[in-house]
Amino acid sequence: MELYKTIKAKASLPVAYRARYCDTTSVPQSTSMGWRLTVKTSPEKPRYIIVGFQTNKSGSQLANPSIFDHCSLKNMYVLMNQNRYPEADYNLSFPNQQYSRAYRDAATFSEKFYGMNELITQSNITPADYIDLYPLFVFDVSKQSERLKTSVVDIQVKAFFDAAPPAGADAYVVVISDKLLTFESDGNKLNVVYK
Repeated sequence: MELYKTIKAKASLPVAYRARYCDTTSVPQSTSMGWRLTVKTSPEKPRYIIVGFQTNKSGSQLANPSIFDHCSLKNMYVLMNQNRYPEADYNLSFPNQQYSRAYRDAATFSEKFYGMNELITQSNITPADYIDLYPLFVFDVSKQSERLKTSVVDIQVKAFFDAAPPAGADAYVVVISDKLLTFESDGNKLNVVYK
């Protein structure tokens, strides 16, 4: 009955939600990699970009697809319309146990994403599990200039390795964005308008 009254009143209902976009590419056997993601239109505002690497796991029933590899990554960053995230290099060295900043970004992702206390949202990934099982790289791109929020967003991932990744390495990315759609009524039915 409430929805019927809303339709008759020709009111609009805004609905905000988080959209997820996943993409994959083969990693070249080189010490550097550039990856341009699909250009996002202005109604979509990227908030988090998560990148992971896997070696020889695609299409194999013998390999565990939930385990990722660090592929001797030295540094990685995201460019959004030439704005860099993070601004400072990671300076990673997995053999020398130098990955604390990347680990912290991954371990605190759920706290930032859900806005809850870290005791409740703790990822329970130990540093040893992070390096061996889940070396995921989380980029918080939610702090954007107002110019970026109203323009087309060009996203690039830049990665640098200590040694060329092995053959069969793939990179995966998940882009989590804020989106808004509006249900507008013409008096008879609700129409969806993407904003």
